[in-house]
Amino acid sequence: MGKFTDFARIAEIEYSDIVISCQDLGIKLRIYLTDKSFIDFFYTTKLKATRFAIHWERKHIDNTIYRIDNTPDKKWSKVVTFPTHFHKKTYDKVTVPPFKITQDEKLAVILRRFLQFARSIIKINGK
Repeated sequence: MGKFTDFARIAEIEYSDIVISCQDLGIKLRIYLTDKSFIDFFYTTKLKATRFAIHWERKHIDNTIYRIDNTPDKKWSKVVTFPTHFHKKTYDKVTVPPFKITQDEKLAVILRRFLQFARSIIKINGK
């Protein structure tokens, strides 16, 4: 069983209305969506704290990206939820996440919340 198996199962089963398929790329899980965009999910437990990033690539659709991660980049230290921060539509527009995340939140919960966020955007755009 691969590192991303359970996460792929969550995406493909619980979000089948927006997820076409998932591909384990070794260092990340790529989730293909019905609107022809994709989400890359990465995490590592090799550091003191688990680090993660979920990046939704939509540049080819409407020139946007959405990304949540907890890399302690000092550039975003003014965000109240630092080190967790959210790139909203562009890399340089950083805010608190659009959903609640606690410091010890499980990755599966974070992925579900992000997929729910993606679902809401896709449904608004009618894709």
